[in-house]
Amino acid sequence: MATELVDFIYATMYKRINNPDSPYWLPTVLKDVRTADGHTLNPLAVDRWDIGQLDGTEGKTIGDTIGSAWWIFVGAAFDDAKDRGVPDLPDNLDAFTSQRDADRPYPSLSLTTLTVDGLPNASVGELQHLTPIDSGYRGTVRVTTAAYGTHGWKKQITIQGTYSLVQHVVVVDDPGGGGGGDLKPPTKVVVKGLEGVEWPRQEIEGHGQFTVTAENLAFDVVLGAETTGTGADRTPRLTVESITVAAQPTFHLDEKSLTIEGSTIDENTLRAWKQAAADAFNSPDAGQALTAKLVDTLAQPSFHDQFSTTVTAQLAKALDGVLGAVPAGTLPSDDSGFPRKYGPLEIYLFDRLRASVNETGSGFYPPSVVLGATGPVLEPYGVGDIDLGSYKIGVATADLSFKSGTIKGISNVLIPVKDAALTDVGIGATLRFGRLPGDAKVPAPPLTLTGTVVVSFPDTRGSAAGDDDTIQGDLSVTIDQPSASAGLSVTGRDADELTIGLDSLTLALATKDLQVTIHLKEPSPLEKVIQQVLNKDEIKQKIINGVQDAADAHRADIAKELTDNARAVIHTKLEG
Repeated sequence: MATELVDFIYATMYKRINNPDSPYWLPTVLKDVRTADGHTLNPLAVDRWDIGQLDGTEGKTIGDTIGSAWWIFVGAAFDDAKDRGVPDLPDNLDAFTSQRDADRPYPSLSLTTLTVDGLPNASVGELQHLTPIDSGYRGTVRVTTAAYGTHGWKKQITIQGTYSLVQHVVVVDDPGGGGGGDLKPPTKVVVKGLEGVEWPRQEIEGHGQFTVTAENLAFDVVLGAETTGTGADRTPRLTVESITVAAQPTFHLDEKSLTIEGSTIDENTLRAWKQAAADAFNSPDAGQALTAKLVDTLAQPSFHDQFSTTVTAQLAKALDGVLGAVPAGTLPSDDSGFPRKYGPLEIYLFDRLRASVNETGSGFYPPSVVLGATGPVLEPYGVGDIDLGSYKIGVATADLSFKSGTIKGISNVLIPVKDAALTDVGIGATLRFGRLPGDAKVPAPPLTLTGTVVVSFPDTRGSAAGDDDTIQGDLSVTIDQPSASAGLSVTGRDADELTIGLDSLTLALATKDLQVTIHLKEPSPLEKVIQQVLNKDEIKQKIINGVQDAADAHRADIAKELTDNARAVIHTKLEG
């Protein structure tokens, strides 16, 4: 299968998805996303994200900071116990120090009661890695968040909520007074009576409110485009198959908004704890885990399904806008014989086009297209002059010509569904003229060709024409329900560059379908004879050939009219 049509549709919509003035602007579309269970994308509410353990150098530093703060708290509790006369206390704590617990040496962070604002504020990139699948195509789109700083959006994602920072600490023996880099086992010395202290091992926690902003977060979204259903009941479907992180965002903690409290936190340790909490949020581990949790939330079935529903609805809206809606169960499905390079999705889109093209509300309604043409004007359509040859009129030979021929009724045209098909190079269609009853704009059938017939006698001496060597009259040719076959090719990256080529335009006329009548400007006994000559099959064929020649001469201009009309229709319909 070829990918040109899908590339064309995406490139056309891509401009609108990223245009704030378009009804398809992505932030406008996404801000109203709501899952079946009532969750919204903006704001996104999350009960809990366990960020997990923060290890490595950053985790060690954070844990050491918390351990040092806890030791200050232990010292204050020891002094208080001394003052209260708690028995069996050592003289001082000089023989001990605090360390991170070797069994659980690193801090862990969890977030609760979260709200995420600004996720719909996104833009999309080019369609990448487009490949055919059995029922359509699969491709990847880069979605970049915090894309706009207008229309009430900020160029950042804001995450707010409460947090819990936990560290396990121990009291260790410190005979040298210098601590040491290695984590030691807890002291075996027993100390009791220190309020708020669990000696020698304690799990301590700090918690509070936080606000974090994120910039430069991007996702790679894999989309599937296919048809669902069979026959006349087919519909298009877009599916969000996966969401992965494409660019790790930059997180920034609003330290002014950070609060912290806990049973072991007091005015002496608050500053150290706050620094530890800030370091925790700013650590790479936290940033990566926070990003992963956000992606996991968006990839949950409720959001995953709703995203698919939303993008499918946007596709349907665009197709209905451009092509017109097709009632359920009425889609044509006689696609046998179409070239193998076209897959189910291309055939579906073509069926949508040929099903709607003859609806009066369609922007591609053939009578409207013909009536709107200006270069050349197609209603009425001038075919110019046609040389009809030399024939015997009465007793003399005369040259016959048809001057200033004009066709009226080309706008009375339809392209029945059965007369349109996909070809190797584009679209083949048969135009059927004279099928409509006619109205104030569209002439009623039959299609007529009018102009001036000129009968010239090169040598008039002794001719039946007397002193006149030229006879002129009004000529009218009626054509009963004619048709023409057209071969169309379509190129262009998107709707703004769309170019329709009229590769062929062939009249399907039989001489028996032409009826020629004349009315001479001056009464003449030759009128009947001239009309009989003009109704010869040979003359009729020359008329047909002359019209065909005129059509061939104007094919490029007609193609441009088709192109201009298609571009204008798509632009108008998609601008909403």
